[in-house]
Amino acid sequence: MLSRTHSHYNHNPLNPGFDTILVPQGMEYKAVVSGIAKKTSKINIIAIPAGIEPLTRFLQQWQQSREFLDKLPQGLILMGLGGSLSPTYSVGDVILYRDCGLMDDTQEEWGCSDEFLSEWVFEQLGNTKFWGRGITSDRIICSATEKLLLGKKYQADVVDMEGMALLKWSQQWDIPVAMIRVISDSCQQDLPDLSKAFNTDGSLQPFILTRQMLKNPSNSIHLIRSSLKSLGVLSEVINKITEGYF
Repeated sequence: MLSRTHSHYNHNPLNPGFDTILVPQGMEYKAVVSGIAKKTSKINIIAIPAGIEPLTRFLQQWQQSREFLDKLPQGLILMGLGGSLSPTYSVGDVILYRDCGLMDDTQEEWGCSDEFLSEWVFEQLGNTKFWGRGITSDRIICSATEKLLLGKKYQADVVDMEGMALLKWSQQWDIPVAMIRVISDSCQQDLPDLSKAFNTDGSLQPFILTRQMLKNPSNSIHLIRSSLKSLGVLSEVINKITEGYF
């Protein structure tokens, strides 16, 4: 069990104690950048690769950079899209993680988000969003049947591909982390098989992505529509958070 990390978090409503946002590269990153309330150098927005291993390698490289070592982040907010594992949550719903686990049959490993930073984010969002539990997978969960089974097995609400990797890394540096996911596909929604579309570095291969989506046009159209809605919500979420920052 990983412990919460909030020892150097500055619990001051006028100074939220975070200065870095991590968001998966591509459309999610673009949505967050476009939603920032004011252009500022106070917040560092970093595009990260998708997947446990690619993100772990990225973080290991980042921690060796002069920028990181000269000034450790006060706090991190991980943002992005996620798949629902519960009938309770539908496309466009915003889930703020209380804790997150690793989808692994060999061991149960869980970590908690920083409670103070997460509560501050919750307040900025008007106390209207959902608290939930995330589970991190090393692959895209495409089957609606598997989503429901995973939700019951892990008592989790959302599946992502980065959360637990960040929690494990942040514990080593004692950096507070809050995590937000906007639901991009419901637990009743089958997805096209996009697992082959990712490179080993976590980036998408556009040609393979297109080919896989053309194999299943109905599910692909559904996913495009739900993702566009969720990306719009992601922009609104970061706008509300950063409005309260200044």
